[in-house]
Amino acid sequence: MICETTVAVRYPDCDPMGIVHHAVYPVWYEIARMDYFAKLGFSYTDMHALGINPPMVDLHVMYKAAVTYPNTVTIRTRMTAYAPKKLELTYETYCGGQLVNSAVTFHIWTGPDMKSLDMRQSLPEVYAKIEAAAEPD
Repeated sequence: MICETTVAVRYPDCDPMGIVHHAVYPVWYEIARMDYFAKLGFSYTDMHALGINPPMVDLHVMYKAAVTYPNTVTIRTRMTAYAPKKLELTYETYCGGQLVNSAVTFHIWTGPDMKSLDMRQSLPEVYAKIEAAAEPD
């Protein structure tokens, strides 16, 4: 499953040169990740109601071209790897049809105690959705 999220570039997202600051991209990934899980059928609201979180433990970013204000970006999110206790998401950010940024985030599943959680055991119906949505590289 690929989820597309559109984000408007805000003026405060930019540095004094008018270019989107590098620290803004991870915020956009979080917005895209929330959209992805909502489309999957396991929204952040659903997760939090169960005390489940997918904290990010690793982030790799590749900046390819500058994005400026005013513009709109589209982020294509897909799950490229998963296991009962972890998952990896890949993001491609486009502006005007040009790939301007790519990233990979790695997450672990945690329960209410913030300890590692096995999704296959704890929520088999959600894990089945994760398996169906994965798009390995």
